[in-house]
Amino acid sequence: PEELTDVLEISNIVFTSLFALEMLLKLSACGVFDYISNPYNIFDGIIVIISVCEIVGQADGGFSVLRTFRLLRVLKLVRQLVVLMKTMDNVATFCMLLMLFIFIF
Repeated sequence: PEELTDVLEISNIVFTSLFALEMLLKLSACGVFDYISNPYNIFDGIIVIISVCEIVGQADGGFSVLRTFRLLRVLKLVRQLVVLMKTMDNVATFCMLLMLFIFIF
């Protein structure tokens, strides 16, 4: 439907803008050399640049194939989930130790 297409296009612009803002903030906070020292930042930067090029070249229609590269953002989500799972393991150990102290005293 036409409404769904419009919503997807607007959300594409909004999310790409947010990711570009995140990239610019990281670049200004860390500096260029610290930013490119992290491979995940390089990966995110490439995806953002591809997304911006796709939005700018959207009128021509030739850059629509670049949308497939944005699916690689899922890898960033997987990395964050792995970090979250490692953190939850440490929190669970702490909670068990806390429960043991509460039970003893």
